[in-house]
This record gives sequence, structure tokens and C-alpha cells, in this order.
Amino acid sequence: MSERGEVTFTGTVWVWQAHRGGKPTRWFFVSITGAPAAELKLASLGLTAGFGSLAVRAMIGKTTWHTSIFPQRETGGWILPLKAELRKREKIGEGSRIEVSLVV
Repeated sequence: MSERGEVTFTGTVWVWQAHRGGKPTRWFFVSITGAPAAELKLASLGLTAGFGSLAVRAMIGKTTWHTSIFPQRETGGWILPLKAELRKREKIGEGSRIEVSLVV
């Protein structure tokens, strides 16, 4: 992690789907694993909020926004949710490989 608390990684976009009121609802995420996840875990000490979330500034392509990442039990890493507006602006879809920078 740099002195500014920045972590950069490349990940693949995946979708979690649920059914609400008979309609499928889809949420898009990218997982943060390995060394970047470990760096974020150290940076998160004393900073986490509800559900273990960590506030970050995220950057993908030319888009920067403030959001939170959440612990991912299955991998021991984190997940970053990707809103529709961001996906549209950056032309991101399920299975896209994206480079992400996070600043704590």
C-alpha cells in the first residue's frame, strides 16, 4: 500500500442475483483478494462501520466515487459493489476484467 493508503488491483466483474416479487434483481461486484485484500484489512483497523464495511474512494477508468467495500466471508477478502451508472459510463458488464484503485 502506498503512503496515501491506495490499493490497485485487477478483478473480474461477477453478478449476484435474487428474486424479489417474482422479478430477478441483479447486483454487480468485483472481488478483492490476495495481497490487495490483506493490505485493505490492515488499513481498515479501527475504521470499519456496519457489516464490517470500509469507506473508500474508488477509481475505475475515468470515474471516481466514494463508496464502501464489504468483507467477503468465502474468500477472506472484500467485495466492491458496482452501480449501474458506473457500469454504463465505463462500459462494464458481467465478466469484464477491470482495474480498480481504492484509497482508504
